[in-house]
Amino acid sequence: MNSYTGLQLFLCLVLGLLPCISVGQGSQTLDFVEGRYFEVVGTDNRSVSFVDTLGEYVVELCASYLRAGSHEFPQRIFVALRPEEHVEFDGAYQIRTGARGQVSLDFRWHKSLNLETVCRALTEAYIVRYANFNYGPSASKRIRYWAMSALGSQSYLSLRPAQQGQYIHETRQLGLLKVSSLLSLEWGIGRENDLSPRQGYWVLYAMRQRDLLRSDIGVLLDQAVAGRDVSIALKEAIQPPDADQQTSTLDSCWQRLMVEYLSQDTEHYESLDASRVWIAEFANFDIYRASGGELNNLMSLWTQRDNQALRAILTARREIIALRLERVNPAYFNSAQSLGGLYETALNSNRRFEFIRAVTAYLGDWEDTKRLHKMTDELLDAAVSN
Repeated sequence: MNSYTGLQLFLCLVLGLLPCISVGQGSQTLDFVEGRYFEVVGTDNRSVSFVDTLGEYVVELCASYLRAGSHEFPQRIFVALRPEEHVEFDGAYQIRTGARGQVSLDFRWHKSLNLETVCRALTEAYIVRYANFNYGPSASKRIRYWAMSALGSQSYLSLRPAQQGQYIHETRQLGLLKVSSLLSLEWGIGRENDLSPRQGYWVLYAMRQRDLLRSDIGVLLDQAVAGRDVSIALKEAIQPPDADQQTSTLDSCWQRLMVEYLSQDTEHYESLDASRVWIAEFANFDIYRASGGELNNLMSLWTQRDNQALRAILTARREIIALRLERVNPAYFNSAQSLGGLYETALNSNRRFEFIRAVTAYLGDWEDTKRLHKMTDELLDAAVSN
């Protein structure tokens, strides 16, 4: 997987097999997997193993954003991959909650089921469990639709980044809700009204484009999962610094941003491996040290920040990072962004605590993304080997 095209063809081949292998070939023998977060049962061993692995990936992605609450639940989420003849509900899946906080997810497991739907269902089941566990037994009724939509979409796009072009095309055709309406909408009502499950992704996308750190985005997502309104905080986050705070409403600011973002040409992204190698190179100073520069590690940037040769390197890297952000794989977007923010802070800040915060943010994003990358590879390997 050294090129974007190769990665995408591989993903299409492997992940595209999911619906094709989903239904047992006439056998009703049940297979069961008890994983870290899910208990999965179905009539096809390959599908059962794949869903468990995919579920673990989805949970790790959600947990990388949602850090205010605990993810140590006393029970796993029960997932049933039901053949058509054993389904008694409408739609592709249903999520149910029990009196003691248990959550179960039932799939209508058939050939037309796609990867995006499976990612979304696993995300929703997990967020329901997370909300009820951390914010009260009925908290899932108050989850804001945009947060559930954003995390479900991000789970899918982190595996199929080129599909963001389809998101853009769909939104150009169908339009977006007013952001004030979107932020106030509860998850259950949004589902009842058949609102596009991709709508909330653009709130997450806008925050990323406005250079918010993953930790700051996570705070807003956690508040929305808890049922709180984040309108004021979002307006402050996405509004340009020079905008008139008194006359610019959240909806007008949102409209301007979306016109800009949705008018951009869609481009293919780099592969996961290409983005990882590039960021690692841009955080490496071996050549600088070999030429006589004194720099033990990234923390040493603070004490060496007045060195003119080092400043020239940091300035060049910061500018290149800014130019390349549009092509970096979405999974590594936060890592690239926070590395650029670290270099910006080293160049311009006189406050050491700001520099320490920037280093911590970069290292946290880097480790989170490497872990998700590893899980992606394991997920693909699981699909091939089963």
